[in-house]
Amino acid sequence: MFGQDQQPDQMLKVKGGHELGETSERFFSEGFEKQALAACAVGDYKGVEKSSKRELRNFCSQLADVRQQASTGKRCDYTGAGDVRERRTDTFTFDGGRLVRVQLVFAAPSAEVNYRGQSFEQIFAGLKQAYGPPTTESTKTVTNTYGVPYTAHRELWLSPRAAILVMEQPGESGSTTLSAFTRAEYDRFMATGVPKPANPLQ
Repeated sequence: MFGQDQQPDQMLKVKGGHELGETSERFFSEGFEKQALAACAVGDYKGVEKSSKRELRNFCSQLADVRQQASTGKRCDYTGAGDVRERRTDTFTFDGGRLVRVQLVFAAPSAEVNYRGQSFEQIFAGLKQAYGPPTTESTKTVTNTYGVPYTAHRELWLSPRAAILVMEQPGESGSTTLSAFTRAEYDRFMATGVPKPANPLQ
């Protein structure tokens, strides 16, 4: 889709069956969000996935609030249910009543912490297979508090309508952040400067 001979002709599909650029109304009327809002409305959590039941009670008011903000065109972020099995957290950004950014943070697998995470190499391989070689690639050497060096990767797929950015935080408690943007949101993101993650390696 992002290869040299290919350009995305439609909205980029992201986790949960959503699409970049879709309306907030559509976003909250499908999938987990639709199910959660229906359960919140009647206080019945039986039909919700087991892994999400506990969290559901805690974010009913937050979900209703962010839905209201998004539907009125306000810029807001929504932290989704993520995926416990993948050790992944999801954040969705809305602006002007549309989904403009999706950020997925994957915990890296480690013998000490977890075996279920996904490594940068796995995520990069999947994206490369789906979209071809990245538009730009870069690496930089970072060190932890003990002076141990690591190589951090940054990969970018860029098209006239969308962008995918993958940034690696290597180390003992490492992670990989995959962000998908509408092109306008990516340009805004770059204009404000890429925020540095709160990590001793950076």
